[in-house]
Amino acid sequence: MAPPPTAIPRAMRGVTTALVFGLITSCGAQAVPASPCMSDRECRGERVCHQGSCMFEEEARAHLVGQLEGTDAAVTAGGQQTVTTPPDEADPPAVSPERPMFMGGPLHTGRSPQRGPTATPEVAWTHRTGARVFASPVVGEDGTIYVGSLDRTFNAISPTGELRWRYTGADKFYSTAAIASDGTIVVGNHDGSLVALTRAGQVRWRVDVGAPVDASPVISDEGNIYVTAAGLHAYDLEGNLRFHVAASGGVRSSPVIHPNGLVVFGTSDGRLVAVRTDGDVAWEARTRSSVESGPSVGLHGNLYVGTDRGQVLAFDPDGRQLWAFDTGGDVRATPAIAEDGTIIVGAYDRTLYALSPQGEERWSVRTSGRIRASARIDAEGRIYVGSQDDHLYAISPTGEVLWDRNMGQDIDSSVAFGADGAIYIGVDDGGVYALR
Repeated sequence: MAPPPTAIPRAMRGVTTALVFGLITSCGAQAVPASPCMSDRECRGERVCHQGSCMFEEEARAHLVGQLEGTDAAVTAGGQQTVTTPPDEADPPAVSPERPMFMGGPLHTGRSPQRGPTATPEVAWTHRTGARVFASPVVGEDGTIYVGSLDRTFNAISPTGELRWRYTGADKFYSTAAIASDGTIVVGNHDGSLVALTRAGQVRWRVDVGAPVDASPVISDEGNIYVTAAGLHAYDLEGNLRFHVAASGGVRSSPVIHPNGLVVFGTSDGRLVAVRTDGDVAWEARTRSSVESGPSVGLHGNLYVGTDRGQVLAFDPDGRQLWAFDTGGDVRATPAIAEDGTIIVGAYDRTLYALSPQGEERWSVRTSGRIRASARIDAEGRIYVGSQDDHLYAISPTGEVLWDRNMGQDIDSSVAFGADGAIYIGVDDGGVYALR
């Protein structure tokens, strides 16, 4: 792979208390090419993918610096207010059985009741697809691994690596699948469709969402499917549309289901939107930059999300911003939430951060490449995350690198955990790997 680019500069690193002053003034960034993208590999020449568009690194830096020169305020649905940070004393979110969907469940905590490898694992098997594997694998109740590829295929792989069946879509699969309690497998396709498949790989139904479905669907306990594309769409398990909340621009932020009965997602025009399960908008909060990160739910029901401005933002359940932590590059990973409430998230400045619920840095681990993948956490608190330096890392809860393994090409996929201690990961070389 090419040498990792220079990290985009940051104005500061730490916590910014949120005061609300109004809309952001426009920035003097250079014109951005119209070519859309999900990763750097889709951009030509020396361009990088920044805020969903291909541009030169100098343009991306100028764009980000221009945003950072503005006020650190954020507009919330509640008007002007100063928000105090809650104390670091509360029962952490309970560890529930892993759900077969992005980040292990509808809260996006990334935690799993399974244990991953404690020492550098060996490759148990590799399943080859014809293009990059951007999506994350999910594991069904019988151990089958489901994952899509940019070669337009969605694959069901046995725990021993044999292909069980393959579904070919009309376009690329960026989306991570979600599996309902009845075994229905739901996945989005870049052609603008949401597809439901049976365990045998037969199409149960297919609906046209109207815009590329690159984000990952989430399924509630009641069996409602929520997916983002041109806004938020809600379907029942039969594929019937329950409601649609429109949003300007494309949406690549995977929605999270909040315990308060809200479905929350970010938008490319710089908003975090909370929608009630009846389709009414509960609140909107301004993030001052495009949001491709999916929100996650942590202590006190607070929401955490990354932005293309290079920040990790915290909001309370009513949409009031609590703090902002500045990194040195786009934050497109969905934050993981450790059992004690620590927020674990990587950024394009090549660093994995561990933040307290108050937004203070607890530790960080520097890699040699940008981090697009969302971290996962096993039953003992070990953190597993891939980097665009071709390596998969295992990190202790205190920030010690336990092992790293070179997988040969960039890793944008998150790991999935098997019941036997194996982990599964997709890689840009088109491989789905089982590691033990």
